[in-house]
Amino acid sequence: MSTSYREERRLDRKAEREEDRRDRLAEAEATRTAALAQAEADRIRDEARAEQERKDEEARQEEARRLRAERKREKARRKAERKKSRAELLAKLKGEGDTVGALIVMACGIVPALYFQLRALNGEHLPGIISLCLAVMLEAGAWVATVSGERAKRENRPVARFRVVMWACASFAAVINYSHAPGPAGGWLAWVLAVSSYAGVGFWEVRGWGRHGTKGTRTKAQRREERKHRRHDRKRRRRFRAVYARYTDILTAHPYGSVDREKAWADAWRDTHGADLAVTAGVVAHRGHADKALAAAHGVGVETLAVEELLADLFPGDGGDDGPPARRSSRGPNGGPSKGGRKVTTLGRKGKQAVERLTGRTAPKTPDKPLDPADLDRVRTLADLLGGASKLSVKNVREAVGGGNTRYAMALRDAVKAERRRTR
Repeated sequence: MSTSYREERRLDRKAEREEDRRDRLAEAEATRTAALAQAEADRIRDEARAEQERKDEEARQEEARRLRAERKREKARRKAERKKSRAELLAKLKGEGDTVGALIVMACGIVPALYFQLRALNGEHLPGIISLCLAVMLEAGAWVATVSGERAKRENRPVARFRVVMWACASFAAVINYSHAPGPAGGWLAWVLAVSSYAGVGFWEVRGWGRHGTKGTRTKAQRREERKHRRHDRKRRRRFRAVYARYTDILTAHPYGSVDREKAWADAWRDTHGADLAVTAGVVAHRGHADKALAAAHGVGVETLAVEELLADLFPGDGGDDGPPARRSSRGPNGGPSKGGRKVTTLGRKGKQAVERLTGRTAPKTPDKPLDPADLDRVRTLADLLGGASKLSVKNVREAVGGGNTRYAMALRDAVKAERRRTR
């Protein structure tokens, strides 16, 4: 019994020791697992910290690059602006070369002129401040007038009054310098000092001539055209006084520039003479006498002549073998004067034939012109291009042979058509 008890105690202790061993193993495993987990967490944290530091460093480097690029661009921009400013200044100096030259000359003229004016005024026992004020008054007065005149030129205002003041002040200064110049009276130095008083305003005026000259704004052709227009206007005024008076009334009655001058002249002519330009009652009467004389010369009445002219207008001559073309009349179908006036012309061959047809007379027929082989070849080629001789017309035949009268074109067309019929 006791042996069993001891054996059980031994087994129990053995089991407890085994359990303690397993607990220690489990605890050791748990500790090792926790250590591994902590190490892994530390590794992940370190990697994340390193990655963040790397990203921060890349961001700092990128920002540094951006700042360097921005500074570089800003530097290039300032350099381009300075280059552009220098180029603009150089271009302006080139464009203002006359101004620069004029300013240099004016400074070289004003300094000695002002010095000798002060010397002359001080010689009259005037206080220094008074002498300075008087000398500056003359020079500054000339320059006030000069600058004011320059502005008036740019604004297209009268400049005569400014020029009077400018040259008056310069002349006063020149007289003072001439009369009080050192050396003999009237010597070369006196003349030099007098000229120096004119130098400033004079060379500025020369600069103004080059920039604002009255003739510089118009070309030679434009000035010539303006002179012709003025002469034409004077001729109108002298030759047609009544029309010109009405013309002036029309222009004056309307707002300035609202009526075209040539239209106003045409209206004035119509109001005065009751007809179009260059047509008067005398001209119309002369035309009537000329029509009667022309009709009498051909042995027809005036009405017949009017019909002939209408036929000539409707069927103008085309030259060629039928003689010269009848010259077109300017008369309308009613036989009255046309809009722009009519020039009486002699009758051509077709006009005479029209009159003879109306009066019952017949004219001898003009012999037919022989057909030119070259023209026939052209018409044959045209028929081939058109797809047959049936497509030929007087119009396209005339175009193919380069003109000619209608009868000749008809003969060419009929000849080619006859050839094509025979060859079928």
